Parts: sequence; structure tokens; C-alpha cells
Amino acid sequence: MRSGNVSKSNTGNDIADSSGLTEASDRQGVYRATHDADGPATVSDTVIEAIAEVAGIDPTNTVIPLSERVDPDALDALFADDEGDAQVSFRVCGLDVLVRSDGNVRIVDETVGDAE
Repeated sequence: MRSGNVSKSNTGNDIADSSGLTEASDRQGVYRATHDADGPATVSDTVIEAIAEVAGIDPTNTVIPLSERVDPDALDALFADDEGDAQVSFRVCGLDVLVRSDGNVRIVDETVGDAE
């Protein structure tokens, strides 16, 4: 399931990987994903896929404990329509995650480079 694009900001190069995700450069340890509201994936799917990509794990073989930090159904409901200006932030798998109503997901890994 492809939920959006993840740009991984720690390489300095634009790189397409086999999963269809992309890596882009601007800051080390800061990652971005974009949720496609018109696509088949939910916001929580986009977040899980992005966390898995940043953490270097396979979400089909590893449980990402998103529900321990935020209710995935509530997250999906909050961002179900394009109206409003909402954002939710939480920490999961050692990563700081910010989800915005415009479809942008920002993940910060403070263990990498110059993450803020």
C-alpha cells in the first residue's frame, strides 16, 4: 500500500528506492511524508509507513506501536476532510512525529545529524 511520499533528509541526494518512496536533502534527521487524501491509504497508514521507512523496519513484519501513543482511528477521523487547520504531535519508536491537516507528516530522529 502506497500512502504518500517520504523524503529522507539525511542523505543529501534525491533517491528513489524500491518501495516508491523518495529521499530528499535539506536537514539531517528530519524526514517528511505527504499523505494523499485522494488515495486509498488512511493518514495512519501514511504515518506507519513513514515511521517504518525512517526506522528502517518492515511494517509487515514488525508491529509499530502507533496505538500506544495515538488512536489511529481518531487520527484518521481528525484528518478525514480537508477543512480546518489541525495538527497532532507524538513520539513513537524514538521518533518525534507531527501530522498536519494539509497532509504533511514530519518525523524527527534526534539521533541523526543536525535534527532539531
